[in-house]
Amino acid sequence: RPAAHQPMTVVHLAAFAAPRLGGWPRLQAWLVDRVKREALRQLHASRAGELLLLRVYLIGEEATEKTLQHELMPTAPAWLQRQVDQHLREEQEHSELFAAAMRERGMQPPAELRPDWLSRAKIGRWQRIARRHAPHFQQGVLVPAYAIGLCAEQMAERVLSRHCSVLPADHPLQPLLARVLHDEGKHVRLCMRTLSLSVSEAEMPHLQRLLAEARAVDRSFGVSGAVGMYLAGVWLRLRARFVE
Repeated sequence: RPAAHQPMTVVHLAAFAAPRLGGWPRLQAWLVDRVKREALRQLHASRAGELLLLRVYLIGEEATEKTLQHELMPTAPAWLQRQVDQHLREEQEHSELFAAAMRERGMQPPAELRPDWLSRAKIGRWQRIARRHAPHFQQGVLVPAYAIGLCAEQMAERVLSRHCSVLPADHPLQPLLARVLHDEGKHVRLCMRTLSLSVSEAEMPHLQRLLAEARAVDRSFGVSGAVGMYLAGVWLRLRARFVE
């Protein structure tokens, strides 16, 4: 059963929120954000670039679906099952929306989608962190799964918020991205609530170490991911101009 039954408090929200960065990590995050904003502009300058963005989003949604179906649903306690089911339905809806947007732009989504090598490397490191920390919690693998899920959902919220702010208000993708962003905010709160109910006060320091490790992994891929996005956008834009 859950470690506590009280609603989330300000203390819980502060404990689970992404920490404020300082020094080099703060400067690095600012630079990554600037590069990714320009990368989005470059990618939206070509149909192929826009399709690449939709494909990346679709891969992310399907990866989350697989995690929910194969890792959380079989082990979720009864008190959490309804929330897991709702989360899965929303992720499936997102996948359908991104796939429909790809078809509207003339591309049939591939039957089998696989994350790029950077994403696979990040997922692999997150999985190793989860396995290492699971024995330290009464609820076992549920806690690291939701802790890393929280980091991933906060990352998705940040990515989508940036994307919405870069696009013009009347861009055709704004309604889709705004809807998914709204749902990701709900998923962040779901992860926070699940952790607040699953972790005892004595386990909180270990949870904080787990979250710090997971977020450090996310930051370690920031620069390479941003540069890769920018170069892909420039290449696809120039290729489209050359073909025309």
